[in-house]
Amino acid sequence: MSAPPAAPGPVVPRPLLAIKVHVPQGRRRLVEREDLVDRLVQGQSGRLTVVSAPAGWGKTTLLLQWRRRTAGHTRFGWVMLDEDDADPSMFWAYVVEALSAMFPDRTAEARRLAGLARIDVRRTLLPSLLNALDGGTDRGVLVLDDYHLVRSPPVQEQLAYFVEHLPASLHLALVTRSEPGFPLARLRERGELTELNAADLRFSAAETGTLLTDVLGLRLGPADLLTLHRRTEGWAAALQLAALSLRTSRDPAKAIDGFSGEHEHLVQYLGSEVLAGLDPQLRAWLTRTAVLDRLCAPLCDAVTGRGDAVEMLHRAEQANLFLLSLDDRHEWFRYHHLFADVLRRELARSDAAMLATLHRRASAWFATQGSPSEAVRHALQAGDRETAHRLVGRHWNHEYNAGRFTTVSGWLDGLGAHRVRHDPWLSSARVLIWADEGRLEELDAWLEVDPPVDGYPYAVLRALHRFKSGDLGRAREELDRAAPLRSESEPFWPTVEHCVRGTTAYWSGDPATAKTSLATAATLARSYDNAAGHTYATGYLALAALDEDDEVTARRRLTQVAGHLDPEADLATHFVLALPLLVQGRLLARDENPAEARVVLERAVAAAGSGAGRLERVATAVALGRVLEQLGERAAAARYLAESTALLRASPDAGRAGALLADEPSAPRVRLAASGQSLTAREAAVLRLLPSQRSLREIADTLYVSHNTVKTHTRTLYRKLAVSTREEAVAAARENGLL
Repeated sequence: MSAPPAAPGPVVPRPLLAIKVHVPQGRRRLVEREDLVDRLVQGQSGRLTVVSAPAGWGKTTLLLQWRRRTAGHTRFGWVMLDEDDADPSMFWAYVVEALSAMFPDRTAEARRLAGLARIDVRRTLLPSLLNALDGGTDRGVLVLDDYHLVRSPPVQEQLAYFVEHLPASLHLALVTRSEPGFPLARLRERGELTELNAADLRFSAAETGTLLTDVLGLRLGPADLLTLHRRTEGWAAALQLAALSLRTSRDPAKAIDGFSGEHEHLVQYLGSEVLAGLDPQLRAWLTRTAVLDRLCAPLCDAVTGRGDAVEMLHRAEQANLFLLSLDDRHEWFRYHHLFADVLRRELARSDAAMLATLHRRASAWFATQGSPSEAVRHALQAGDRETAHRLVGRHWNHEYNAGRFTTVSGWLDGLGAHRVRHDPWLSSARVLIWADEGRLEELDAWLEVDPPVDGYPYAVLRALHRFKSGDLGRAREELDRAAPLRSESEPFWPTVEHCVRGTTAYWSGDPATAKTSLATAATLARSYDNAAGHTYATGYLALAALDEDDEVTARRRLTQVAGHLDPEADLATHFVLALPLLVQGRLLARDENPAEARVVLERAVAAAGSGAGRLERVATAVALGRVLEQLGERAAAARYLAESTALLRASPDAGRAGALLADEPSAPRVRLAASGQSLTAREAAVLRLLPSQRSLREIADTLYVSHNTVKTHTRTLYRKLAVSTREEAVAAARENGLL
């Protein structure tokens, strides 16, 4: 079981690796692919270029030639993607960073947004970024290299939107081993897509001759060149491996005759031939550093246990051993993917027992460098789940607060369900993510650990789950268990607890406790820059003020979170906005502005649907239904009424939320037999509570309306019933069969 981490401080964005947004350094001598570069230049007037082929076909090299051809009038940006970039927050942080290097005068606001936690990319970051890029006179090409490593549906959907709205000043190029995960048909139809694949990238016989003779320095006859071209089918990486192998061959023609088989077998054969011809010391160093996706001298020394990485990197580069420089200072490198695969297979064959040790050393180095994702990944590849467990326990809370849910989920998946479920701290990460996503049905199994855990975080999480499920009684029970276990030295869980305590009290009809707990939650959240927690608690405080007909306080509370209410703000459609938007919408309705209220309340409903509790979803849906009724859209209002009814039926203990539907304006009117007048649904709801001992203010709290509203309904009831007191109203209602 991992120990809980230290108290989280302000969310600091994970440092970006500068090498990932550097344009790669190509070889000094290349085979010029003039025809292919012409196609890329011509396609630049469209929106998207996709260069798709397996490893080793010269994709990146071709795009570097494109960059060199257009250097005088086109800016190029580059992102070298990896598996961590499946997390939307990381993916777009690197995209914005690359665009900032291209257009530094236009991207300051986008960089600010990209650094915020829990940002809604589609509705906030992308519109800001696209607007900033639009209208500029400078043209640019953004290259996303190794795009196939990004297997995230949210990123695919967001990138499709980005491409569809690209301004004329920017062109996007994807370098990938597989088709992009979003539709390309519309772009093809409009002539806005340029596509190159392996068939396009094959070297011609003439290009094969140029590569082997002029670039790689082999001396082969025309017949041998033609044979080698046919055997490799113009595959650039295979040709380079063949050249390295042939340099040490006494009989090149005989060696070429031995080059046969499918591509994979050919590469493995050629790779083993190349490695066999190397100095044993260099070969061992290459295979051991091949466990790294990116390498620099200090990292290589840490992994190999040697101190000669600078020399070995220089030797590998001088020998053209498929080493690609990632920065201008030649400090960071990566192996060509195909050659890395050859090296890893050689390591598995010759020294498999060393594999786990190498990954363990890499994990330790990255941990000391403040790179938790790489540290966790190498620990898992080493099979060292204890170390990975410890790293995830130490870092998940920071990643979660920064909105990197995909990263945290990937870590938890790597550890395995059994290990996560039986560690309260890690299991709490799983529960929080699912709770924020509204996946309530999946929480029960994760909250019932064996043996039972009675720790503070778990008690808070159980209370949160019960509240979101609409079970206020059970939520109060869990909160009673949590309170004695609270530790004020760490603000994260107390913030969650006070939020749940306040919201549970609010819906249970205890406004005093609600306001005290929510004010505490808001203060705690502000103390460590928890914008989501502060917005959530403040939204409820505004709602409580509005219920008391204190519009001044309600509006003042909204100003405290005003920065998040704009559709382009950082929290966008996060569920914590549901309550502030609900208050804003109700105030607009009070100001007799139903059209604007409708727009705001539609946002409130959408935000609530992204992870709010059932009672909060009922409140937003009913409020929108009331406004739609005002606008004469009865059918739409009825749909929200039906949705609210279903949510209430699924809620075991809905408290005062149960009265919301009784106050729904779509309900039928009640007709008085004697006078022929009719009572509205709201008036009928007030009338049903008059026989009780509740004061008019308590009736207002029960019906989720203001005190003044109840007084107005009561006066109208007296007039319609021809009475002047509450007792007379109750008696007259009974005579009319209304009670």
